Amino acid sequence: LQKKRNSEMSYRDIVKNSSNDETIAAKQIEKDLLRTMPSNACFSNMNSIGVPRLRRILRGLAWLYPDIGYCQGTGMVAASLLLFLEEENAFWMMCAIIEELVPASYFSTTLMGVQTDQRVLRQLIVQYLPRLDKLLQEHDIELSLITLHWFLTSFASVVHIKLLLRIWDLFFYEGSLVLFQVTLGMLSMKEDELIQSENSASIFNTLSDIPSQIEDADVLLQEAMRVAGLLTDVAVETQRRKHLAYLIAEQGQLLNSSTTVNNLSKIVRRRTQRRKSGITSLLFGDDDLEALKAKNIKQTELVADLREAILQVARHFQCVDPKNCIIDLTPDYSMESHQRDHENYVACSRNRHRRAKALLDFERHDDDELGFRKNDIITIISQKDEHCWVGELNGLRGWFPAKFVEILDERS
Repeated sequence: LQKKRNSEMSYRDIVKNSSNDETIAAKQIEKDLLRTMPSNACFSNMNSIGVPRLRRILRGLAWLYPDIGYCQGTGMVAASLLLFLEEENAFWMMCAIIEELVPASYFSTTLMGVQTDQRVLRQLIVQYLPRLDKLLQEHDIELSLITLHWFLTSFASVVHIKLLLRIWDLFFYEGSLVLFQVTLGMLSMKEDELIQSENSASIFNTLSDIPSQIEDADVLLQEAMRVAGLLTDVAVETQRRKHLAYLIAEQGQLLNSSTTVNNLSKIVRRRTQRRKSGITSLLFGDDDLEALKAKNIKQTELVADLREAILQVARHFQCVDPKNCIIDLTPDYSMESHQRDHENYVACSRNRHRRAKALLDFERHDDDELGFRKNDIITIISQKDEHCWVGELNGLRGWFPAKFVEILDERS
């Protein structure tokens, strides 16, 4: 309600300004409206009472927060809120979540905020659940493949609504600290079962099924407080600052040195009106002349370093195979040389299959399954089903769970 009172624009005006059907966000939202809660009568078809309300909320958020646009995670949260709140109140509650309850860039295209929280969670497991940490390390399991969605939807997509409401009571009162406490509580409840698992696939499946198997909210919350009741916002924020810095460095993001320290953990507070992208301010500070100069210098240095790295790779292959020495490494920056770049890239993309790396072992039990080992490179034949893909490995074809692999970035 405070968001609603302090807003410079009414919800009616926001809906009016965001009613354009031709935006990229609007088209993405339209595709996901019936996927959000297909089994719920309020969202099961286009004539359902909740669908137009969900559409207006998601479009309004995409318009109000241009640096975020549309994120699938917001759809599940908004739909859940609509089950017990009026449309306008659900919208302002979403604004409160984005601005107040989770860190900056949680729902942005980079998912920087929620990725950071996955690293913080992994560090907390080392501290609070050392046996589970040892198990995950031994089997080299990337926990964020499972838990990132828990955090992104604030558990809206993974637990029963009765359990969700109990979790949200704490979440709306205490903030994102609760997401860590509840997750640690869930993992603790299944720790013994996980340790008894025989292989990586069994561990992965057990982890994935944890939220759907928990029914008693009191037991869960008691376990969460027992395991991580002493966890504080200060401890979480300290870890966030550290891991966000690592993540930004790894992804090659640029930060203005004068604003780095203050901005790493800053939650971007937006007034309810159209304004410049928050991520731009987060990364580069205000657009004054000195900041722009510093940014341009940094970008130029990056391009120069990239050019040198490419040349070193090329020289390596020249040393390995003398036949490559005849290739001219002098770059051609003329417009003529780049006129057909896009055409060549599209033609190349059409004529090749995508490939994926196996994240863990998958044993073959039926003739139509494709078995593989962790780190195997699989050729993707079909992705028509979002959950089960068809692939080829060592001359064999079959289906496998899509969540067990990661698509490789092999841009030409």
